[in-house]
Amino acid sequence: MYKNLNRAMNEEHVTYTQIAELLGKRYQTISDTANGSTKKGFYFQEACKIQKVFFPKYDVQYLFTREPS
Repeated sequence: MYKNLNRAMNEEHVTYTQIAELLGKRYQTISDTANGSTKKGFYFQEACKIQKVFFPKYDVQYLFTREPS
């Protein structure tokens, strides 16, 4: 689970839909990945793109540190 990403999404009013559109993926795929419903995480390139577009004031490592759900 990406608790820091979810926290930043709430603070910055970013939705899974917006991230899905940015990456060309389905909403459910992004939701499952962010909430730890799948073992697969975000690819490094995806994490960098999300950080650059939506969260430039946050460190990419901070946003995408995985924590047990």
